[in-house]
Amino acid sequence: MKTDIIDIQKHLGVEADGILGPVTVKAIRDKLGIKRKPTWPSQAEVRRGCSIFGKAGCEADLVPLVPPYTLYYEGKPVRSIRVHRLIARHVQEAMMEVLEHYGAAEIHRLGLDLYGGSYNYRASTGGSALSMHAWGIALDFSPAANAMHYKAPRASLSHPDCRRWWEIWESHGAVSLGRECDYDWMHLQFATLR
Repeated sequence: MKTDIIDIQKHLGVEADGILGPVTVKAIRDKLGIKRKPTWPSQAEVRRGCSIFGKAGCEADLVPLVPPYTLYYEGKPVRSIRVHRLIARHVQEAMMEVLEHYGAAEIHRLGLDLYGGSYNYRASTGGSALSMHAWGIALDFSPAANAMHYKAPRASLSHPDCRRWWEIWESHGAVSLGRECDYDWMHLQFATLR
């Protein structure tokens, strides 16, 4: 068995130590194109400050991202958005997948390019607890057509032509309040609800 693992490791180009550890498993996943959905902490853990995301409002944890297609905030093009460094790769990849799947014209038609914000040190709407936006781990899209109190089918992001949009974000571990709770369809976050 150990020699089989060594042969596999040599083929994959990783250290051939005969141990089937995380480096070898990652190399096998990469070779086979197996994408593992990331798991994120719960919003309760995030709010307690005991998660990988650290403290709310930590500027050092925020990074700028240039979106792969033009986003518009209040009708003006957005050059970059700020998100927590730990979700940056996932946000960038999800947006690239959205562009690949829909194309720029369809993104615009569906309002997926209407940006409502990401990092914002503030309390949750209607509450006193900090919003996931305060850590830079939440993003809002198409806010006018997906107001917090809108339910399906009134919320545009609840429509069938947006199903793939949500599947892409969810493959990166993002949670949709709309799909989970049928409110605030504009909002997605990289923290579980429970």
